[in-house]
Amino acid sequence: MSQVSIIRCADYEVNALYQSVKQSVDAIGGIDKFIKKGQSVLLKPNFLKIARPEEAVITHPEFIRAVIRLVKTVTDKIFIGDSPGGLVKAEDIYEQCGIKQVAQEENAELVRFDKIKQIEGIPFARIKDEVDVVISLPKLKTHNLTTLTCAIKNVFGLVPGLYKVHCHKKAPNFQVFAKELVRIYSMAIPDLSIIDGVLAMQGEGPSGGDPYKLGLVIASADAVAADAVVSKIIGLDPFSVPSIKIAHDRKLGQGDLNNIQVIGESIAKVLVNDFALPEIMGIYKIPNFLLKSILRFIPLMLTIDAKKCNNCLMCVKICPQKTIEQLNLKVKINPKKCILCLCCSEMCPNNAIYLRFLKGRRKK
Repeated sequence: MSQVSIIRCADYEVNALYQSVKQSVDAIGGIDKFIKKGQSVLLKPNFLKIARPEEAVITHPEFIRAVIRLVKTVTDKIFIGDSPGGLVKAEDIYEQCGIKQVAQEENAELVRFDKIKQIEGIPFARIKDEVDVVISLPKLKTHNLTTLTCAIKNVFGLVPGLYKVHCHKKAPNFQVFAKELVRIYSMAIPDLSIIDGVLAMQGEGPSGGDPYKLGLVIASADAVAADAVVSKIIGLDPFSVPSIKIAHDRKLGQGDLNNIQVIGESIAKVLVNDFALPEIMGIYKIPNFLLKSILRFIPLMLTIDAKKCNNCLMCVKICPQKTIEQLNLKVKINPKKCILCLCCSEMCPNNAIYLRFLKGRRKK
């Protein structure tokens, strides 16, 4: 039976956070169950793009600090790395989001995923095989395409750079993309996942949603079980999240809550009923053969807020379909070519790209 721990943590105050992270790992066997003395460890957070920690877009730097301190009780060979989406440089995220300062203060080494190892045609950061242990540090967020981005999807960051955009092009709908996501997960299953759910993201995640004070640290050696528990906490049937269902069916982890031992707080005690989910989820429930017909009556699925757009052209550069172009100093989206992968919306530094069918509701 898979084990998942749920521990409360009100905020990112360093001492209280460390105790919560430690309790979460102690509850499932302790850190020395996963790391032997002197082993090397890669901490793999979620560094989607440059953002302030309080926006809940990235794994909070103080959360990373707490995990470093826990790992240091066993080994001092600690590396931190991720491959951001789009064209963002990891070094810029490390510098501007406070990660570099934490790493320096805690004597951990920041790494780039520039050395590649091909596995079944997919490029992975070679460091995942060069270290002894991989600990995933996901941020608990909603996701407009995958419903949830948490422990399973955090492994996607081990695939460097623009190949992630290629995956979106190869998998132009959410079900196919979920299968590709799980295939990648199966090749790089982490030894341990510790989820930053202290400040989560609700609504139109993974970058344009709103922070939600969930106040939880969740840990498990089974990322599928961790995501199943997270799903239930925020009001989802775990098997309604495609990546959980596919990974469970492939026996890559346990998605059935009846076969998961929850330690610490019970799900019932931390359940929330006001956690906003992506509104696009309603459209994804429509069968594909009907969806294509319905989309013909929606003149533009994605649009750009001209007041927020600064013409950085990030969306133009990363769009896998080459659907976006700049005309007369304005960025335009061709709806006929758009596959709704939402890469542009996800990576826009100003959250200027949004779904039109949201009836004018936009992030303030």
